[in-house]
Amino acid sequence: MTRLSSVEWIDPALIRFKISPHFDLAGEAEGDWDVERRFALAESAKYRSIIQRYREGRRWEETELFTDLYARRIAHEPIRGEATMKGLLAQYYGRVDAMFADMRDHGFKANGALPKLLIGRAGEVFIGNQGNHRLAMAHVLGLKEFAGEILCRHRLATFSDAPQV
Repeated sequence: MTRLSSVEWIDPALIRFKISPHFDLAGEAEGDWDVERRFALAESAKYRSIIQRYREGRRWEETELFTDLYARRIAHEPIRGEATMKGLLAQYYGRVDAMFADMRDHGFKANGALPKLLIGRAGEVFIGNQGNHRLAMAHVLGLKEFAGEILCRHRLATFSDAPQV
């Protein structure tokens, strides 16, 4: 497979689903991955927790991400490089809250590792496993621009199917 790896700017409101897993997809891919691996962002604990934190004003430890997902996982594996809930919370109150403030004040910046985007057969844009926090923040903030690296395009998609980016 050939890697597409082009950076594109897109309205984040157009991205409503994620593809997981996506690590085996690159370049042009055929098959039903864009149907079978699609998950609504609104059903994701990460997405709902960003809403809970920044729209509802909850503390991180009161969000679904910490009360459910991370509470189950932290005993078995490090999360975001942290082995304890205390360390993970410190990271969220520091780094994640700072990222939100920066996006609120300056918009989305295309620096560092960009989220991986995938184009489905009907031209829909999906996000992969990375960048979900940033995409949810962009939705909360109502940003009109979001950058990602196009990792894969469905073989049946044509450029005319793809949303204007």
